[in-house]
Amino acid sequence: MTVLATQKGRYIPGERIGLTLLRDGKALMANSMEVSITELECSVTTHRFTLEGNDKIVLALPPLVEGCYGIQARLLRGEETMGYVGTAVNVGGDVLRYGFLSDFQAEDDSDVECMAKYHIDRVQFYDWSYRHDSLVAPKEEYTDMMGKRNNLSVIRQKIHACRERGMLTMAYGAVYAASRGFWEEHRSWGLYSVQNKPMVFIGTFYYMDIESPWREHLFGQYLNAMKKVGFDGIHMDTYGEPKYALTSTGELRELEKGLPALIRDADRTIKSEGYEPHLIFNNVSTWPVDATMMEPQDAVYMELWPPMDRYRHLREAVHRAEPSGKPIVLAAYPAAFRTDTPERALYGELFLSFAIALFGATQLFLGEKDAVVTQGYYADYTLLEPWQADKIKAYQDFFVRFQGLLFDRSLKDISLTHCGGDNREYTCDTPYSLEGEADRLWLTLREGNGRKLIGLINLWGNDDFWNTGKEKPKPLTDIVLRILTVMPVDAVWFATPDVEMGSPVSLPFSCTETEYGAELSIRVPWLDCCGLLWL
Repeated sequence: MTVLATQKGRYIPGERIGLTLLRDGKALMANSMEVSITELECSVTTHRFTLEGNDKIVLALPPLVEGCYGIQARLLRGEETMGYVGTAVNVGGDVLRYGFLSDFQAEDDSDVECMAKYHIDRVQFYDWSYRHDSLVAPKEEYTDMMGKRNNLSVIRQKIHACRERGMLTMAYGAVYAASRGFWEEHRSWGLYSVQNKPMVFIGTFYYMDIESPWREHLFGQYLNAMKKVGFDGIHMDTYGEPKYALTSTGELRELEKGLPALIRDADRTIKSEGYEPHLIFNNVSTWPVDATMMEPQDAVYMELWPPMDRYRHLREAVHRAEPSGKPIVLAAYPAAFRTDTPERALYGELFLSFAIALFGATQLFLGEKDAVVTQGYYADYTLLEPWQADKIKAYQDFFVRFQGLLFDRSLKDISLTHCGGDNREYTCDTPYSLEGEADRLWLTLREGNGRKLIGLINLWGNDDFWNTGKEKPKPLTDIVLRILTVMPVDAVWFATPDVEMGSPVSLPFSCTETEYGAELSIRVPWLDCCGLLWL
């Protein structure tokens, strides 16, 4: 398999763009490569490289200004084409692509190199700590609270590797979890049930009161992670429970009221020590995002669980967080990689990731070396098959390449107000749904600043649960979309990550005057799984 990949998750403007070409088969015969750089449908520049070496070649493109670009390369032997490869490049911007590491034994950075090809620029170091109440281990080799072996030197080495690859590192640090031994020494800091029993998560982690002296202890641990180990920031984890608890003296704690100030105080404490704070707080099943999203943090992060398990809940989650103005990350774990066949797992993830991107958010699910997290304990990840990884990379490349559309906050979701029922602005001849219903073409409609964006997901033959495996859908043909417009349209563009490395194509359209204005008629000739149309 021949692959073209970026060497960094994110580049800064003015920085040379490093690419790695891994080639086999016919591509090994190529002695030159023609690289075309595009921004949306526009050509930016073209470069030609002489290929010297065997299966792994490192190349460098000149610096690019802030933006997101498609990279398409033609492999040549003389003037004969040996094949095509593609990737995308993220230069600057504020979209946050979150990945994970959980293995801290092997002293190499192949896992970090692998994450870069998916454009990950923020990495959660999951369960790296010695104890949840004592994050930094007193020795190099240690076992964590779940019995996983870690090495502190390896953690530091991987932090350095992430920085070299354009990624910031986040130390996992639960906001209220402690070991039994710590609780026994600080019982007055704990949280209790109405029966005055200590609250414990999965029989291991004792809940602590964030308004007790635990708060300052926790902040000290966060600072230790940054000062002694070198992390850039903290992933402030919660478990979604309890929402109410009692202190050791019987005082009621409503955590929704206390958590926002905890984030604010953590930010202030880190700043007071001269560090730039990078915080991400986990809103489990979107709770309590209404209270926390305006607090200082790098993104609004929501971990989705049942009953938020239908496609429509993805929109609901993103829309709740949009008023924050921050990047939005959904921790939506594709369980099918653990519970279903490899092919069904892949198609389930393709639909899921595309839907999340259409709403202007990113998904945490990738990490390690071609691995996906399928449930809450990241260390039990699932390795991808090479053909799965190749397809997922194509989709991640697509999301970067078309970031200027997908993550444009001026493009508002008008799906439920401009299509269907009495709404005449958009119609479609193919049976469709605006909320990801089963056995339909799922349309997502966004508008703003004279731009119209239509996302298409082919759900024919599949259900509407985002976390289940899916059958490969039967391709849809001759999808006719009709759009009312009052402004002249110069061109209509369509792109799909399923073919041609996501390259956009111009679609013909006709225009008819109606009693409600000019109606554009556009025919999408073919849709395998997912596609993007804009004008």
